[in-house]
Amino acid sequence: MHDVDFLSIPLFKPLGRLETARLVPHFQQVSLEMDEVLFTEGDRGDALFIIVSGRVSIRKRQDGEELEIAVLVAGECLGEMALLSGAPRSASVVALEPLALLKLSRARFDVLLKKHPALGTHLANLLAKRFSNAVPVSCDDSQKAAPRQFPLPSNAARGFFSTPISTRHRKTAVVCSTALAATALAWWLPGHGATPLHATLSALLLAATILWAFDVFSYHAVAVALPVAVVMLGLARPERALSGFSSPSWFLVLGIFAITAAVARTGLMYRLVLMLSRWFPRSYRGQTFALALSGLILTPVVPSSNGRAVLAGPIIQDLCDTLKFRKGSPGAVGLAMAGLVGFGHMSSLFLNGTATCLLALGLLPAETARKITWGSWFTAALPLGLSYFLGCYLAIILLYRPNSRRQARNSALQSQLRTLGRFTRDEKLSLSAVLFTLVGFLSQPLHGIDSAWIAMSSFLLLFGLNVLDERAVRSDIDWNFLISFGALVSFGAVISDSGLTRLAAALMRPYLSTLAGAPFLFLPLLALAITVARFALPLPAALLISILTVAPVASTMGINPFVIAQVALIAGNPWFFPYQNSIYLNLMQSTEGKLFSHSSARVLSYWQTAIVVAAIMVAIPFWRMGGLIR
Repeated sequence: MHDVDFLSIPLFKPLGRLETARLVPHFQQVSLEMDEVLFTEGDRGDALFIIVSGRVSIRKRQDGEELEIAVLVAGECLGEMALLSGAPRSASVVALEPLALLKLSRARFDVLLKKHPALGTHLANLLAKRFSNAVPVSCDDSQKAAPRQFPLPSNAARGFFSTPISTRHRKTAVVCSTALAATALAWWLPGHGATPLHATLSALLLAATILWAFDVFSYHAVAVALPVAVVMLGLARPERALSGFSSPSWFLVLGIFAITAAVARTGLMYRLVLMLSRWFPRSYRGQTFALALSGLILTPVVPSSNGRAVLAGPIIQDLCDTLKFRKGSPGAVGLAMAGLVGFGHMSSLFLNGTATCLLALGLLPAETARKITWGSWFTAALPLGLSYFLGCYLAIILLYRPNSRRQARNSALQSQLRTLGRFTRDEKLSLSAVLFTLVGFLSQPLHGIDSAWIAMSSFLLLFGLNVLDERAVRSDIDWNFLISFGALVSFGAVISDSGLTRLAAALMRPYLSTLAGAPFLFLPLLALAITVARFALPLPAALLISILTVAPVASTMGINPFVIAQVALIAGNPWFFPYQNSIYLNLMQSTEGKLFSHSSARVLSYWQTAIVVAAIMVAIPFWRMGGLIR
């Protein structure tokens, strides 16, 4: 496709550069010699054609004779009437000279119209004109394109015990049972050394855990209810009970969400993935590694795991098209899983990899969190993250081997990059904001400015220069997560201030004494416990409970709380069931279910649990050398 200028084709005028570039892998090039027939009147309409060079004669039978009714030239389209109407071909097409065409199958044509309504309107008008005039007309009838809509993030907070249809009786039963369990705990604890404050906070945490597990209320509603209950019960002053909303971590998440929104809107990530793919072999193994590594490299650039999954889905589909992998084939599943690992599961490697990393930071003890910078986080997380990445890649190559060797087309990639053209103003500004933020994070020990204010400066820059407008700020930033993030950090601060974590550590120490000095046993068991907890709890809730309860105990065993956060983050993304993993759900949705089924992807989930344990074992010696484990 080196000689095809997709931007000059009139049919694509309703689309932007990014949408047009994404269409390139879906087209096939077809060549005809002079007098060769493309299709005959009465044939079944199975494809749309666009003339790249040459001329064709449109011929129709009338009174037993075949008459030429029109001649079409480069840039015009053929065959769309049969696709739109479902009727057989209404005319024959013969090449008047050597001809170069682009072919789009019916299946891809239907997807194209679904994603881009403006093209449907454009072609419907074309069909109406042809019916009224009974002669072909040009496809050059531009109209404004509808904005592209990305799939909305899936709700992965659904609990293991939820049912497809939540009834009033079920909700009432769960609420009543939760109230009884919380009341019983609040009554029992004071008789066993706990203060009334500790008992009440423990009861609130138990109640939230049950409600999250049974999914009777929104995850976000339960999270916000925690600090509200603390204030109403007089357990802490409002300014402390809601301190998470004024913490630097909250503003850091806001700034990072804004940067993610800008990168997504401009198409910067799509361009960067294409550019990175050029450096790797065009084979299945090479492209699988390129896809996973591209996701890893872009993790700090697009600091939202769900956002990266949504944006990566179309890229993975395009790559499967160039390699000719069908849905459910080992190659298609392998590429999808490489995207899941690279674009979704490497977040724990970076402080700004995703908002849950920042939630883990906000839940750590204050003395631990103050010492963590972007660079120190990356250095400490590298052994675990790199071991996990390589383990998952090897598992993908072994589990999903294609039946035949195939090479991706360099021509398609080059055509996509040429269609994207030069970096736009908004792409340059978004990339500058990302680089400014990362440099600011890395140099924090030199200038002493908190990462939150660096990220917020980038947000203000993007907003002030109109890369982000007010509509984008309202719709493209996950305000639900921000609110629940502030609520959970606030509740964690109240628990830490109360001394409940120290009490829990004292109570648990006798039972864990046998594990003291045995991180090779303790940390893998913790990872498995978190994996089991994720059957019932959403990831933020599992982080809250594991960090608040285990970190104080780990400190007495010579394990830095940061290690506990890393283990919780790496072990917190299983997908034995789809609801457990929001990244997995978003990837499945953004690929429209056309690449893999859950049964084929679940095989890797079993391996992933073993890979997590193995990666932890590899990382422990490095953590010891770094002083994180004594």
